[in-house]
Amino acid sequence: MTSRRLLAVGTVGSALVALGGWGSGALPPGWDGVGPGTPLVLVGVLLLGAAWWRLRSISPGGVLLWAAPLLLAPPMFSRDVYAYVGQAALVVEGVDPYDSGPSALDGPLADGIDEVWRDTPSPYGPLWLTLASLVVRVTGESLLPALVGMRLLAVLGLVLAGWALRRLGRDRALWLGVANPLVLLHLVAGAHNEALMLGLMLAGLAVGSLPLAAVLITAAALVKLPALAALGFVVMARPTWASRLRGALVAGLVCGVTAVLLSLDLGWGWLGTLDTGRARLSLFSPMTGLGVLLPGDALDAVLLAGLLLAVGVVAALLWRTPSLGPVRAAGLALLAVSVLLPVVQPWYVLWGVLPLAAVAGPRLAAGLGAGCLVLALMVWPSGRSVVRPPLYGLPTLLAAAAAVVVWRREPEAVPAERARCTQRSDDTP
Repeated sequence: MTSRRLLAVGTVGSALVALGGWGSGALPPGWDGVGPGTPLVLVGVLLLGAAWWRLRSISPGGVLLWAAPLLLAPPMFSRDVYAYVGQAALVVEGVDPYDSGPSALDGPLADGIDEVWRDTPSPYGPLWLTLASLVVRVTGESLLPALVGMRLLAVLGLVLAGWALRRLGRDRALWLGVANPLVLLHLVAGAHNEALMLGLMLAGLAVGSLPLAAVLITAAALVKLPALAALGFVVMARPTWASRLRGALVAGLVCGVTAVLLSLDLGWGWLGTLDTGRARLSLFSPMTGLGVLLPGDALDAVLLAGLLLAVGVVAALLWRTPSLGPVRAAGLALLAVSVLLPVVQPWYVLWGVLPLAAVAGPRLAAGLGAGCLVLALMVWPSGRSVVRPPLYGLPTLLAAAAAVVVWRREPEAVPAERARCTQRSDDTP
């Protein structure tokens, strides 16, 4: 099948997902579903995934074709965007979002929020809540325009990510990093703030100035904290220990000033709410699955072990940054962190997949793509997980297994392509 036909098939798939979303998505309160939503979404996801898998390279115009129908869809595959609106409304009303949940509000902007988030303070950084509150100030008490505004913030992040990936990598970077069905379904249709976090973080990895990289990566961390790890890899990529020390001092100073300036209005309360996602057990967390399987009250110990393992992996990759390159090392570290945390969501793996998209050869890109396809099939349009308790962690393990199998079967890169990948991974800001 030609590239043009594959683009057409993917566009049809995306349109079916958007159309089916009006029957089975995470609809606003009081909205009745229309038509056979779930079957349409399932067929659409399969068409989109098949076209994407066979294409293996895509232009920015092709990404736009696939993303455009999803801009017209209701929120899908998660209800988190309703929590974003509710938390932003708290800021507009002068209520501390790090002390109160959206249930402190009355009115339509508190409707539609998943019960677990109604009384939960926000775990997101002050930059995100400031931007989200600007959306709510513009849209007022109207829920639908506020949801559209949150999706536009996500699109802004993906545009920035696309720019950075093209600067860091090749067309395959867009294929894996932006046209990826997991990205389209969760960051566009789902409007998750990971899109803005990743856009800012990747821009920081792509620029040539250390102070500017520190500003951008700190801004990303003030959306969601995991992005801050990328700054350490930028510093460790410098050629000598003396230059790394100087770089750490510069990066630390710029990071501190940026964080203080962007936190003036909302303060630092979010650092005490980072674990609010643990209000219920995470179905996608392998460590939770292990803790549930072990006899006795082992869950907390296993989750702590996962956190310690994540710290160890990050430290080891920081040490190897000079040989791996900052982008590859940061991607591997964030991928490991995303699956070892106590709370794992399917789109969390994109923390690592998007940086790796910039430097991945054919084998790694295919393996990561296979894992993403599996995860894209693990959530119903309404946001409910396909897998239910007690099968905690199973979706992530299935995705990892698919990634390994495809990676082992994919042919090696030709020497010229391998040389280009190595050259890209050695580029440092």
